[in-house]
This record gives sequence, C-alpha cells and structure tokens, in this order.
Amino acid sequence: MPKIIITPWRDESELADVRSKFYPSSSPSGFSPTDQRSDACRIVEAWKLRGHLPHAVEATALLTDAILHDDTTHANNNNSIFSIRATYAAAFSRFVTGLVDNKLGGQYHRGTTMFNRASMIGLPLSFVELRHEAAHRELPSLVLLRSYANRALEWLWDYYWVRIERPYPVDEREGTRVVLKHFVKQVQAEGSKKKVKALVTSVSEALVSICKSDSVEESKAICRILLEDGFIVPKDRQLASSMESLFTTWGPVLQSITDSVKAFLTILTEELAKELNKPNTPADSYLEGVYLWLEHILTSETYKQYKSLLCSINYIRFVCSEWPNYWTNRLAKIIEQEVETVQVDDSLPTRSLPVDMEAPDLQAAGWWF
Repeated sequence: MPKIIITPWRDESELADVRSKFYPSSSPSGFSPTDQRSDACRIVEAWKLRGHLPHAVEATALLTDAILHDDTTHANNNNSIFSIRATYAAAFSRFVTGLVDNKLGGQYHRGTTMFNRASMIGLPLSFVELRHEAAHRELPSLVLLRSYANRALEWLWDYYWVRIERPYPVDEREGTRVVLKHFVKQVQAEGSKKKVKALVTSVSEALVSICKSDSVEESKAICRILLEDGFIVPKDRQLASSMESLFTTWGPVLQSITDSVKAFLTILTEELAKELNKPNTPADSYLEGVYLWLEHILTSETYKQYKSLLCSINYIRFVCSEWPNYWTNRLAKIIEQEVETVQVDDSLPTRSLPVDMEAPDLQAAGWWF
C-alpha cells in the first residue's frame, strides 16, 4: 500500500511555482521581471500554519527572508548591522539544526555527532561549524554570514528543490508506458541476441530523448513508471524467485540510458531506496525485488564501470538510517562494504567526508574557520 504524504500545498505545480519565486532561474522562462521572493516567503508562512511543512522549504524561506532583511534596495530598510547579523545567524542555525539535530530526527544512532549526521546527508561540515560558532561564540561577520546563506540556498536547491517534479503530462506518461510495454513484448517474442540488442538500442534512444528534455524531472518520471507499473519489479513476483531475467532484460537499457544521461542511475537508485520506506516485512516479495535491484547495481561486475557515476550512496545510507527495517538493514551492510570502492566522477557532485573523521582531520581538511 503506497505511503500517504500530507502536504500544505494542493499539488506539485503549486510547490513548483513557489520554487520559481525563490529561484527565478528555475522558471520555464528562465527569468522573472519582478523580485517575487517576498511573495514566496509569505506563501511558506501560510503553509507553516497548515502544518506538515518540510524543513527544506521552511529553511529556504528563512534564509531568503534574511537576505531580504539585508537588501538595501528594499524601501524603508534601515536595519542595523547587528540586527542583520542576528537574522542571518538565526536562519542559518535553524537550517542546520533541523537537518542534523538528533532531538528533532529521533532516529539517528545514539552517540553520533552533528558532524557524523551532516556527513550522512552530504551537508558540508563547515555549515555545522558555522552553526556552532553562531550559537555558542561571537556572531560571525556579516561577510561570512552572507556567503554561507547563499551557499545554503545552493545546497538546498540540490538537496530538495531540484527533485520537485513538474506535473508529468498524461499523454507523455502513457506514451512512455506504450514504449516500455512494446519493448517487453518484443523481447519476449525474439530469440535472436542481435535483434534484442537492436530493441535495447531503440527503446534506450526513445527514453534518452525524454530524459534530455529535462534530465532530472523526466528521468525521475521514467523511473517511477518502471517501478509503479511493475516493469523492473513485477507486482506478482514470488518471494525468493530469481531476478536474473529482469536484470538481463532491463540492465542493458538502464546502462544505455546512463551512458547518455549520467544522473539516471543515481535517480533510479534513489527511487528504489524510497520504495523501502515500508513496515518491517521480510516476507514482502516486492520489497525483496527492490532490494535485489539495489544489491545488483551496487555489487555486480556488470555495473562496476558505472559506480563512478553513482552519487546516491549518501542518500541511500541516510534512508537506511532513517527507515530501519529488514531490507534497509541488509542494504546498510552492503553500503558499508561497497562505499570504500566507489570513486565518484569529478564532473559530478563529490562525496562528503567519511563519517569517522575526527576534529583534527576536519581542521586539516579546511572545514573549520
């Protein structure tokens, strides 16, 4: 049964509209004739009253409001330097605390530090240090606070906002389903490896053309169809049944797409990991299938050459920590065994520092200021 998620907005398009106000470059036109950030902050304030507001959305509004508090171009802006610094510090501290404070999350392992938890989700450790400085020492300089507020908004874009989907048109979704169903039917009917290879090339090219129209959102939509329609994990599969035929059928397609759209495999593994957020049911054959796909991608020699493109390791580790159950516990063991062998492509976001780094190591790495 799908997990019910309650949101303060009516639909994804309303959230996407607020995103375009916070980040004008994300709007379809690429720019906005007027500054609508204040409007976005007011909308989020209203959403906060409705409840169920994601921390990332609230943090974006608080940081943006702090920047507007500092903007001398706004009328009647006579705020003192101390007031501006205090506003920045409060917004930034709440942004970091909401992500890494174990008293808020409640599911981190006891004894882990904020630095450990920040590393788990890819949050720069310098953010945690600045938060500590603002909370327990002198207020950081205005120059530093301005810089970190903008860096925080950039991080929130990659962490949360970039994943927001525009509504995927019904005709495009149905068209994608038709392409995938036709591929499955043709593969089942063909015995020739040469003809199957041609089919893989054909369906891959069709899906790549969709992904490239908007790499992240369209790739995510394709991944959801692959999962929700039972293409890569059949809804009627039996517990402990073999997945080899599915790996053989879909592996070349997934790899071919990744050859053209580097982020695709990362998005797919993230969507697979999300599926594991279910009750602790070892006998669930569907969850077993999802787990086996993740295990296959993370450990199989077939995907070895793609590991450098896989930027979802931290996210998967975070899922395992936040949603402990039979399958995520098994997945966590694989992550710990495999993560040391993963070297991420330099053209992709780099991995965060190892979670076991001590303070002197962090300082030597330039994380403390």
